[in-house]
Amino acid sequence: MFQKLKHIIPFQQTFQVLGIHFSTEETVNYYFLTVHNKQNNFTVGKRFDTKSLDIVYKEVQPKYPLLLHFSGVGILHKKTVRVANYRNKLLFKGNPDDFYFYELHQSEHVFVSMCRKQMVDKYVAQFKAKKYHILDIAMGPFITYTLRSFLSEKNIISNSVKLFFSEDGLQDFEIDSTIEKQLYTIEDIELNREEIALFAMVIQYHVQEEVLTMETPFLDQNRIDYAFFNRTKTVGIIGLVLLLMAILFGHFTLENYQRLFTEKEALIAEVSKANEIISLLEKEKKNKETIVATSGLFHPKFLTHYFYEIGNSVQKNIKLTELNITPLTKKIRDDKEVQFYKKQIHVQGTTNNDSDFNYWIAELTEKDWVQKIDIEDYTQDRNRKKSFLIHIHF
Repeated sequence: MFQKLKHIIPFQQTFQVLGIHFSTEETVNYYFLTVHNKQNNFTVGKRFDTKSLDIVYKEVQPKYPLLLHFSGVGILHKKTVRVANYRNKLLFKGNPDDFYFYELHQSEHVFVSMCRKQMVDKYVAQFKAKKYHILDIAMGPFITYTLRSFLSEKNIISNSVKLFFSEDGLQDFEIDSTIEKQLYTIEDIELNREEIALFAMVIQYHVQEEVLTMETPFLDQNRIDYAFFNRTKTVGIIGLVLLLMAILFGHFTLENYQRLFTEKEALIAEVSKANEIISLLEKEKKNKETIVATSGLFHPKFLTHYFYEIGNSVQKNIKLTELNITPLTKKIRDDKEVQFYKKQIHVQGTTNNDSDFNYWIAELTEKDWVQKIDIEDYTQDRNRKKSFLIHIHF
């Protein structure tokens, strides 16, 4: 039955409707109904009735929109011919500005429910002070006009008023003072005579039958505030979801960065170790290049020629004990670069004849490959035997 309606209206998820029924001038009954729409299935949630307004405040939730329906003593219902100034005729000498009118306009007649403004304003102020979002107000039984196509019954009782419908709309009404229980079924929803107008308010809020009117400009700001509240809540939820997604993304990103950092750190350690090995190999290479460069390997006469000439020039009273080409400047250490006496031959030996030694030095100096000779040491021991150390620069 609601299928056509579901495709027409953007139905809100949850609506709360409170019926305020004045049984007497001193006694008020409150009827409450919550209507839900979930995946295009209409259901009635919380429902209760009470005589205590404190219980209403306790049970009704400010986070959902609230619709108010007024009925009972103090609310008058009239059927009048649709002519100009019909309100003045209904009130006689009363001031229309002192009354609220809820009207059903038909081609020839207007059905009117009216009450003094203070009856409604009192409750609107109280609920507004409690931070409820009142989006619409209705009075009397004529709101049930919006359900005429959903009910098989032609006569509907709303609170204490019986309405007579036909295919042309509402024909008439009368006060029904009986206390007989009356249930109405719309799909799987059962509604009693106190609830039928409440459910009709929810449908009317979305369908907006143009023939049903009530001037409530004071509710415009409420509707704006609720729309802002609803958008803010939606934005807040979206923002929270985005924040959680960002946190989750950040968590996975951090884990990924930590994993990459660990891998890079291990790679850096390997590269550092490789650099250390390369550095040591470069030092060894440099040392070996130095040895090769100073060894005379690439000299056109090569070192064997030097050794040959040094050996053949030795006099009979001279004995050589050591020949050292490119000798070390100091002992080799693991953490130090090796240093050499470049293009030098160090010769050690002994002699017992100074003349022979001097002659030998003079003969070596004459060699074309010898640049100079330094006598580093020439000492005599107790046996008158002399030891020497000379540096031959080539």
